[in-house]
Amino acid sequence: MTMATPPAPSANSIVPQIAPGNDTKLWSESLDTPGYIPRHMKRSASASFPILEVIQRLLHRLKPSGGDLEKILALIGLYQAVRPVYNHLKDFCIWAFTVQVTIPENDPVAKEVLAWMGSEVILNSRTRSAMLVTGGMQDPNDDFHRRMMMSRGPGVGIDRVDDEVLCLPPIGTRLFWLGFRPFIFSRRGGHSYRNNSVMAGNLVDDSGQLQNSLTLMTLGWSLKSLQDFTELCHQFKLENLTGTTTVYFAGGGQNDPYGDGWKSVSKAIRKLDTIDMDEAVKSDLIRDAEYYYSDQSRQFFADCGIPYRRGYLFHGPPGTGKSSFSAALAGHLGCDIYHINLATGDISDGGLHRLFLGLPRKCIVVIEDIDSAGIGREHNSSSKPPPVAPDLTPDLQGMLSGLPPPPPPMGRRRNMVTLSGLLNAIDGNASQEGRLLIMTSNNPDSLDAALTRPGRIDRKIYFGNMSKTAGKSIFKRLIGRSALAHDAAFTMAQIEQYANEFADKVPANTFTPAQVQNFLQGCRGDPNKALEEIDAWVWENQASATTATKHTSHTSTSESLVSNP
Repeated sequence: MTMATPPAPSANSIVPQIAPGNDTKLWSESLDTPGYIPRHMKRSASASFPILEVIQRLLHRLKPSGGDLEKILALIGLYQAVRPVYNHLKDFCIWAFTVQVTIPENDPVAKEVLAWMGSEVILNSRTRSAMLVTGGMQDPNDDFHRRMMMSRGPGVGIDRVDDEVLCLPPIGTRLFWLGFRPFIFSRRGGHSYRNNSVMAGNLVDDSGQLQNSLTLMTLGWSLKSLQDFTELCHQFKLENLTGTTTVYFAGGGQNDPYGDGWKSVSKAIRKLDTIDMDEAVKSDLIRDAEYYYSDQSRQFFADCGIPYRRGYLFHGPPGTGKSSFSAALAGHLGCDIYHINLATGDISDGGLHRLFLGLPRKCIVVIEDIDSAGIGREHNSSSKPPPVAPDLTPDLQGMLSGLPPPPPPMGRRRNMVTLSGLLNAIDGNASQEGRLLIMTSNNPDSLDAALTRPGRIDRKIYFGNMSKTAGKSIFKRLIGRSALAHDAAFTMAQIEQYANEFADKVPANTFTPAQVQNFLQGCRGDPNKALEEIDAWVWENQASATTATKHTSHTSTSESLVSNP
């Protein structure tokens, strides 16, 4: 068969010298096919939406002259062809004309942003989607959100203080305006996984985006606008959290959704005037903590090359107010408080180190009952084996000498924190600076000297049983204030006299403040009832209190402190 010779091009035209049919090597079908949209794109559109072909067949049978859906298929095919170009242009415009920041959702800044978004955007607009959470430990800003919503009035649907349903931004993207500047807020969710008993909470998806995170985006070429926005959220938190202290608890474990190891709750500030103690000791301790967080102290530490850390040891019998004074001190200093209990056996050396690395620069860290954690010096393999009973046979002695140490008693988990791990977390080269460390103990004599040496523990304060002065103070606070407020028959002079009588009836240095406080709470603000029943209560509880005091007494310390819980 003879092929037809194509016409020769004119002298005034330039035509690429491509043989017929060679265009199929570049494109999926020949360029001379009818229409502007290739047939394979229409077939792809039909495959993506099979219902179109069904409708086309139905219309063809009902009205053969009309009902052609080929144009719709062509538009869908055109959209599929243009979409990659649109995505590339969008990514280029975002890169060229916007700035953005990503915040892990477990970060305190993210919690402030979520709270502001929930109050000023979600509750202040006609939104069609939101995330509802209940209060308590599920929400890290429980009281924060409740106070924030109550400040907006009953129009937000929260009319009682004890309502626990809180409104937060949902997972997704939302556009909002702040003045004349647009912002795009994105919230991503992810899953946590366990790897070698270590919780990794923030995952990265296939596109490189951090999961369990927030993203803020706005127009511009400087991050200052986003920094101003986060500062606005922080000021909003301070305004709504006035009078509260955020208490963090180390207890993440396998159920921790983000792997940061901290859970939090906001509580009312414990005022220092509710701590009944020797005023000279209290003032000296507060003055020391205030100086530590002053600019002058920070500069002194830097000039002398001393790590910027401070440590206290509060020791004494249970119920003498060690933890309460720590909370009151945090409220006075205007910082958060972080509680760590090593006796639970849930925290390892690595976990403790991560907890300390996640601390803010200004905070109070309280390690509760450090003597109950059972932390001692590690024994290496060269140490001598434990002695074996002499009445055992040599073969049995040899077998026992190679056995591992016996397991802990039933009901108590083996402690995973070693002394070296604790010391590295407290003042190792990688440990956080700026925090005030408080360790509490009922038996400080059992603590290793390396843990309590100067530089790690700078001051040791003894919390003892209630003195006569503290007894008078606690009576006026728990009984006198209520009596003066609700019964006009009492005068300040009478309350002062009743307080002296009460203090004389209670033996000094015999009962803990917690015991006396429990008794006075039962009197319900009645001074006469308190004075009538105190003698019987003292006689009933003095024997057990004296025995407990003998078992918990310690050697003399440089400072003494009496406070109520």
